[in-house]
Amino acid sequence: MIKQITIILVLSLVLSGCGRALETKDNNNKQSNIIPIKVDDQDIEDTYSLRLTSPQTGQVLKSPFLVGGEAQLSDDIVYIRIKKSNGDILISEQTKISTTEAGDKGPFSVLINFNFQSTDQGIVEAYGVDSETGEEVVYESIEVSFDLSSSVSSPNGN
Repeated sequence: MIKQITIILVLSLVLSGCGRALETKDNNNKQSNIIPIKVDDQDIEDTYSLRLTSPQTGQVLKSPFLVGGEAQLSDDIVYIRIKKSNGDILISEQTKISTTEAGDKGPFSVLINFNFQSTDQGIVEAYGVDSETGEEVVYESIEVSFDLSSSVSSPNGN
């Protein structure tokens, strides 16, 4: 009887050890469930976006005129620049994005008054600034014309 118990114990130890050895080999041969996929920059959703809807490209602007669109920026501020065609900055403005929570996408607009005496062609630019780095993160520009006849002349004719 003792001999039979000893044989059963030895067999159970041997079999359990073999099972673990087979399990270890199986784990080493298993393939990963992870499949590498090449991702382009355009496949990743940006956390910043900006789209100008007003004015339109080539539009003739009379003062005052509206600059507006839709944006998503971390600090909810859109910066606007009006430039001459040579790049000289005429106006710099900023406006808040209308959102319920900071960083959400929402509309923006600002009414700009300006006396266009010196240029009939220009550029309207809108951009955002990263709150951590201070760098421009999104940018859109539109080429426009300015209606010089709507400019206010001074009382002495200048």
